[in-house]
Amino acid sequence: MHTPIITGNDAEGAGEAFRLAPVETQHPSASSSSSSSSSPIPPSPPAPSEFFSRPAFLTVSHQLHLEALATAISRVYTLSPCFRAEPSLTSRHLAEFWMLEAEWAFPGANGVLDVCAFTEALLRESLSNVLLQSEIVESLWKTCDAKKRLSIENALNKKDAWTRITYTEAIKELDKISFLSSPSSSLQKFEHTPTWGRTLHSEHERWLAESLIGGPVFVTDYPTSLKPFYMRANNDGKTVACFDLLVPHVGELVGGSMREERPLVLEEKMREARLLLDQHDVNEYQWYLDLRKFGGAPHAGFGMGFERLVGWIGGIDNIRECVPMPRWAGRMLL
Repeated sequence: MHTPIITGNDAEGAGEAFRLAPVETQHPSASSSSSSSSSPIPPSPPAPSEFFSRPAFLTVSHQLHLEALATAISRVYTLSPCFRAEPSLTSRHLAEFWMLEAEWAFPGANGVLDVCAFTEALLRESLSNVLLQSEIVESLWKTCDAKKRLSIENALNKKDAWTRITYTEAIKELDKISFLSSPSSSLQKFEHTPTWGRTLHSEHERWLAESLIGGPVFVTDYPTSLKPFYMRANNDGKTVACFDLLVPHVGELVGGSMREERPLVLEEKMREARLLLDQHDVNEYQWYLDLRKFGGAPHAGFGMGFERLVGWIGGIDNIRECVPMPRWAGRMLL
């Protein structure tokens, strides 16, 4: 599907969207010197303060629009530009990037685990076909060290399914290393202490994939407070049905979840996130809630950064080397 790049919402709710505004210029017909006729052309009407009559942004994700389309035709995807106004200056972030996003209705009886299985099958099928073409691999891995090459080949060729662990289990494993670490220990202590209810930092993600598992790992069921409003609440009341796929030398590659299809639960979560206001205010997300109220269905989806995928399969450390004209905070040369 061709989903909009200009939107009126911030799908992630993190406030990291680029705001759009028209450039204020004067039309030539409005200039007194532009016409010498006896009946001058009247000046152009003043431009509205908002071109679309409401604030507009560059999209951070196409998910919400894909959800609406999945309600109509079940299985949809897009591979399209996304934009994040993040000040991050890490090797994993860009201000403009491409993302593969997919949504489908009735994903299966196993919930988020079915989404994990589909994601794994997609990556294995796509990347295994790349590795079968020796001339491409030779060019792709020209500067990739042997350790990374072996890690990628093992991940794609191993018969066993990639590991699934919950966020809670991941924190317990990280706690063990953090507890054992000391200045005199050969184990390196994490810069950020792993704590249940807090986000996993890059160092945590890479340790889980590279040291604990030694390959790709799906981390599921994160705390509700760490994830956006649209993820389906689990029965424990503390976590949501979601996953992040962590891969060695990259960290998070794919993120996905079951979407909250229950109108009353979703409405409560949206009010907590201040996305639904009083009746007299303009509710820019009311349409999203209405999808559930007027004929929605259980559905799920995921998003994968395309440049991160290129970085993983190519053994490239910095995402800026995976795109010809990268943009990041404070830098736009071309």
